[in-house]
Amino acid sequence: MRLIYLIIFITTLIFQKTYSDEKKCRDLRDKPIEYSKCVAKVGKDLGTKGLKKLNTDSKLTDWIKEKIGK
Repeated sequence: MRLIYLIIFITTLIFQKTYSDEKKCRDLRDKPIEYSKCVAKVGKDLGTKGLKKLNTDSKLTDWIKEKIGK
């Protein structure tokens, strides 16, 4: 039961951080320069996180690289 509470608590913290970044940018709509900087920063952070997760190598690619000798 404690594990369930811990998971719910951690999930809530993660969503709050994501929502707070979005809310900060939303509050800057009256200031276009700061708004564009905020959106660019958030987009860049999301892009780097997604790039780290992207794995295009497969077993076939590894096998071909091994046969070629690279």
